[in-house]
Amino acid sequence: QKKKNMAAKVHVTLLFALLCLAHCHGAKNMNVLFFAVDDLRVQLGAADVPGTGPKMITPNLDDLISRGLFLRKAQVQQAVCSPTRTSLLTSRYPDTTRVWDLYSYFRDVGGNYTTIPEMFRLNGFTTVGMGKIFHPGHASGAGSPNCKDCPKGDDFMHSWNRPYFHPPNLAYWSGKVKQPGCDGCGNSWINVSPEAEQKMPLPDTQTADNAIQTLQGFKEDEKFFIAVGFHKPHLPFVAPQRFFDLYNESEIELPGDQLPPKDMPPVAWSNYGEIRAYLDIAALNNSGNPGDVFPPAVVKDLRRAYYASISFTDYNVGRVMTELKARNLDKNTVISFWGDHGWQLGEHGEWCKHTNFDLATNAPMFIVVPGMTDKGIVTHTPTEYLDLMPTLAELAIGITVPPCPKDNPRSVAFCTHGVSLVPLISDPTTPVRQAAYSQYPRGYQKNATTGGVDFLNEKGAPGPSPCLSGKCTMGYSLLTSVAGVEYRYTEWVDFNTINSGAPNFGRLVGRELYNHSADPMENFNVAQDGDLVNQLSALLKDHPTVATRDI
Repeated sequence: QKKKNMAAKVHVTLLFALLCLAHCHGAKNMNVLFFAVDDLRVQLGAADVPGTGPKMITPNLDDLISRGLFLRKAQVQQAVCSPTRTSLLTSRYPDTTRVWDLYSYFRDVGGNYTTIPEMFRLNGFTTVGMGKIFHPGHASGAGSPNCKDCPKGDDFMHSWNRPYFHPPNLAYWSGKVKQPGCDGCGNSWINVSPEAEQKMPLPDTQTADNAIQTLQGFKEDEKFFIAVGFHKPHLPFVAPQRFFDLYNESEIELPGDQLPPKDMPPVAWSNYGEIRAYLDIAALNNSGNPGDVFPPAVVKDLRRAYYASISFTDYNVGRVMTELKARNLDKNTVISFWGDHGWQLGEHGEWCKHTNFDLATNAPMFIVVPGMTDKGIVTHTPTEYLDLMPTLAELAIGITVPPCPKDNPRSVAFCTHGVSLVPLISDPTTPVRQAAYSQYPRGYQKNATTGGVDFLNEKGAPGPSPCLSGKCTMGYSLLTSVAGVEYRYTEWVDFNTINSGAPNFGRLVGRELYNHSADPMENFNVAQDGDLVNQLSALLKDHPTVATRDI
């Protein structure tokens, strides 16, 4: 086994050497500051989400967006933490990483894939990680024979060459149980008093402090890749009181429509068990079923707390950026920022992520490149999160990530299912891809009239996905434009039934079509449009990891 591991490492090293010989002429070698934020909606900067007043107060993120390439239509590949992060960090679709849950480690179930930080480490950068970048624990290598030096996961031995930092106060502020001396612990949100904050500093404060100290240790001529992962606004929504004070309770708006989309197939729905597990929400005895909505006061409280959490994260991003500028590093550093997926705040009566609705799959992503994006660029071209690896490789290292082979992408360590987004900097209307794909698994649907079992709602202990070893239902979704009209189209089909690890589009248990140009909030499923459905169905089956298999 040791010889096999050594051979694999030698293979990857040689591969990078060859890639550099071929593509590194004129390499830029810019530093990268890599921000990741948990559960962040696209409701930032140039984005406009109806029924979400007042406007969130995010001056630092707004400033970065005004100087960056804002990918307004960026789509995550699966709207839940570990699958989306694994897909982004390895630049591969979930059906290739084989990570559809919060437990499985891609090197165990998929392959020995090169990650974004590993790519930088192998190209001579110092890679430093902190907070939440990979989904922690078993999902990123803790206890895995394929990551022997990964005590807390984080893909540590492969991706980083400095000790990894986890904020020590995370468990105190994150649980679903009461904590001694903590007013609000166990609830879905906590307005933290100045006294409580001083006594027990918040985890994201500790992560920002560590990022500042890390920057202070670098000289101007050192190449670095620093990844800073903030936990908020992930549940529970926790922020200092001064950030709650930014939002007047009377100005918080309710969602415009709290009923599910008309003609929505039951399998599309998630019962938002994640938020219903907190003590204050559990006391409501809400079923999580369509039409069973939270009381208006609860909805407003949750929205206000979510906004406060985001303003708190914005503040911490600003602290790190201030230090970057103070050390004169901002002129040679690419800023990459992404939220790991969107979040539903009561629209359609739905909460959390765990769906293929646009509010879950569309999340904020932008890239600031000194000298290239200074005037700010907004693109509405559909893009995918796995496009980030080839984009950063081109911008910061000067190499081209080879495309993954269509026949057996799991056999290649370093490749991408994405495309470089650099052309969007010079022309934001460039059609870099025909469609952007997402997917979401459910428990196996015996018929189309029952709702989908959501085994990824984070209510219980994580475990391997049923899709790994047995049959399940998979919802494949795409975002595209036809004749200037934007559509989201989704098919819910059998998975792992006829062919191992593949969908069976011959058995359909749900279909959705939303016209975003006429219905941006996806209130009406118009999947009865036969000709258009046929066209989009063919495009869906052209999914890069589906089209190569017998479906």
